[in-house]
Amino acid sequence: PSGYVVWSPSCRIPDVPILHESIRKFVYIVKPVQCASTPHLTSIAKENGSHILQVHKEIAVKYYKDPSPNCYSEVSKIKSKVTISKCTHFSDNVTFTKEEQFVKVKCTTKSKKKKDLYNNIHAFVRRKKNLQKKIRQVFVDTKSESDRKLSVMFVGIDSVSRLNFLRTMPKTSAYLQQNNWISLKGYNKMDDNTFPNLMAILTGHTVNQITQLCWRHRKQKLDNCPFIWYNYSSNGYVTCYAEDEPTIGSFNYRKSGFQKTPTDYYLRPFMLAGEKRLKMKTINSLNVCIGPTATPDHILDYAVDFVHTFNGALTFSLFWMNSYSHNDLNSPSLIDSRVLKFFKDLEKTGALDTTLVIFLSDHGMRFGKIRETYVGWLEERLPYIYFWLPDWFQRIHPEKTKSLMKNVNRLTSPFDVHVTLLDILGQKPIGPAGCPTCQTLFKEVAWNRTCLDAGITDHWCTCSEYKTLSLDSSPVLAIARHVLDELNKLVENGSHNLSNRTKCAKLKLKRVLSLRSKIFTRKIGYKEFVILLQTVPGEAMFEATVRHKSTFQIMDTVSRINTYGSQSNCMKDAFLQKYCFCEK
Repeated sequence: PSGYVVWSPSCRIPDVPILHESIRKFVYIVKPVQCASTPHLTSIAKENGSHILQVHKEIAVKYYKDPSPNCYSEVSKIKSKVTISKCTHFSDNVTFTKEEQFVKVKCTTKSKKKKDLYNNIHAFVRRKKNLQKKIRQVFVDTKSESDRKLSVMFVGIDSVSRLNFLRTMPKTSAYLQQNNWISLKGYNKMDDNTFPNLMAILTGHTVNQITQLCWRHRKQKLDNCPFIWYNYSSNGYVTCYAEDEPTIGSFNYRKSGFQKTPTDYYLRPFMLAGEKRLKMKTINSLNVCIGPTATPDHILDYAVDFVHTFNGALTFSLFWMNSYSHNDLNSPSLIDSRVLKFFKDLEKTGALDTTLVIFLSDHGMRFGKIRETYVGWLEERLPYIYFWLPDWFQRIHPEKTKSLMKNVNRLTSPFDVHVTLLDILGQKPIGPAGCPTCQTLFKEVAWNRTCLDAGITDHWCTCSEYKTLSLDSSPVLAIARHVLDELNKLVENGSHNLSNRTKCAKLKLKRVLSLRSKIFTRKIGYKEFVILLQTVPGEAMFEATVRHKSTFQIMDTVSRINTYGSQSNCMKDAFLQKYCFCEK
């Protein structure tokens, strides 16, 4: 029925208008960001398989009166260190024909004091010799169209719900709709933040499983985790992973990243060099410009260059952006035109004829005023996800295409995306360890599927409808007290993770902001509530899903829905930080 994006006896997700009155006051137009007042002096062009560092002489006069010394350095990663080579002088275009990947360009004044006039950094994708064997093998394998394999590309913007995508990026969403991209409207996250939701897609495991399998403590590298890009690589795919904001990178924030380069092409060393050597422009604590270049440009240009360089080869790639979306509800609007241009550029490379493109987010906004509303609660749990299927794939696999289209209004999860990736490789699409009942999206998902079937725990599940209770109603204080007792117990048990001579304050209730009770469609032996409360000291806001049978039980985990900055610096345990207010 209308009014729902998913509707079945076991799952009802409401179809909320994108400008629902409860959140309208949080939506506003953001001031554009300007990274440079003059056009770039240098850029990278591509000709006959070479990359050319171009100096735009007609622009040079805006930077200096008479020809000034220009030089470029190569940026590379040696063991775990990012190194920058000695600067080589150049006055005309420079052609790169070897395996160079990243260059930093500098122009200075002629005077003794050498003042910097221009600094920039460029990344490009050269074919590496050691990949030739991999590429040749694939061409031998695929002769007929029915054996043809799909390339796979993920393009992600962090922290954007489906509704916020439609609100802030109307040009891109109109383009996707006009070109028949498939949007799954019942796509529900399976855990709190980026790491678990990406790990579900890339490994098929929950974080608990990952900690037992390959990441036993925070200092351990993630190299031994079963990332699906390794499967693709051994099947002859050239792999690539690029993400901005290296300090909050998906595999590096409160984690130790990778020892070895995880994919054939890996942008992290470049992003680190850029942040270290160039002037940053920061908004909402995120680097929106690296030198004169908008941060997302680096990711999107690299993506286009990657598929262009490997046109005709099989590729598996992941491109992820945080810089214009992670900390602000309205900022994605600033990259709407840029992302639209990216999809049009992608079309020109021919990549859309060969590649399954998955354009997605990991979750919606996790903190801020919007999170105090029911719509904000929904949005946090329902990120956008779009699929592009090449025409030949739709022609040869009409059943798979039809099934994916049927899944538009079904409940789906990141684990299903993982199984779909196995399916593309021709591996048995069986449910992964993190969700044995999950399935490929190329098969129709059961219409009466539950969150349990999709690997989504109660606290993150959006399938139920709720009734708002009065804050004078009898269970309010009892539920609040139970949540506080559990939080204080949790923090006390983790006190061995504190730095010297510090402790976490005992949290007390300041106020309850809201209480909702779950509406069950059939008789069930318990009640379930969602409570939003504020504590002191520290003014933290917590949200918990609590079940009541004869006693209270917190389902899954308690969410922190406002930011805590340096309040919890004394706590070393990443999970407990959101519950700790440090005291001496």
